[in-house]
Amino acid sequence: MLIRRILYFLFLLSAAAFALFYDSWISVVLFLAILGLPLLSFLLSLPFARQLTVLIDAPETVPRGGKAMIRVAFLSKGRPCVLPGEIRVVLFDRMDNQKTAKRFRTPPSGEIPFSAAHCGIWQIEVKRAQVSDFLGLFSFFSFGAAVPPPARISVTPVAAPPAALPDFTALRAVSTRPKPGGGFSEIHELREYRPGDPMRTVHWKVSAKTDDLIVREAQEALNRRALVSYAMPAGRGDADRTLDALAWVSSELLGMEIPHTVFERGSGDAVRIECASDLDALFLRLLAEPLHEETKEHPLPAADWHYRLEV
Repeated sequence: MLIRRILYFLFLLSAAAFALFYDSWISVVLFLAILGLPLLSFLLSLPFARQLTVLIDAPETVPRGGKAMIRVAFLSKGRPCVLPGEIRVVLFDRMDNQKTAKRFRTPPSGEIPFSAAHCGIWQIEVKRAQVSDFLGLFSFFSFGAAVPPPARISVTPVAAPPAALPDFTALRAVSTRPKPGGGFSEIHELREYRPGDPMRTVHWKVSAKTDDLIVREAQEALNRRALVSYAMPAGRGDADRTLDALAWVSSELLGMEIPHTVFERGSGDAVRIECASDLDALFLRLLAEPLHEETKEHPLPAADWHYRLEV
């Protein structure tokens, strides 16, 4: 903008000198035209400066190792704005707690290549957005744009098995117990009749073969308390491998329809995982937390099956 101001004043001084030393109507008209250019530029720019907003176009999620493009642009009434301007954007890496600033001249729209090298959440925030008149001469001809709320890109882990695979044998074994109160169940066992058993539970075909009253006893699956513990490393590469392995182990347990608890040994946080949405919510929180130095390990919750994740 400073260069444009200098050029404009040079043209204005040249026109004034021309009008002073060359006594003609042409020199006067030229001087008045150059003098009125800022006002004309302002009036022509007003229609494009109405309802001015800033667009941040960024994907919500990118798998680790992928690539994406972040686009920022001015919009006037929902259409690309033709006025010259400047947008200052800050990318905040929440896991590393680091910021990167980018500045763009518009039009055209600014593009930021994004490489998802590590897991985490990146926040894209517009710190400054301003357009000027077509000539871009004076700051008082600038129009502030409505700054949008920050956008976020979540770089998600890629599920990968850990080096030491967990032993799921005990969890795959089906164990049952009598269902309290009886009732319907797809699982049942046969036993001899005991006084007080409802007659509707008698298995008449088996009873006829054995000459004894045999009843169906409803059973229910015995859920074992499964626990997956991990420690989030301070290094970014180790943190990626930990999240990849955690995603794999937890997904495998959900695939076997086994609810489980995920326990962070350093902070002592325990999260119950019963469905895929619980796992997604856990990773959304983990990706937004800054990495910290390892702390003293907390005691583990009680569990019938425990897998200690190490990288």
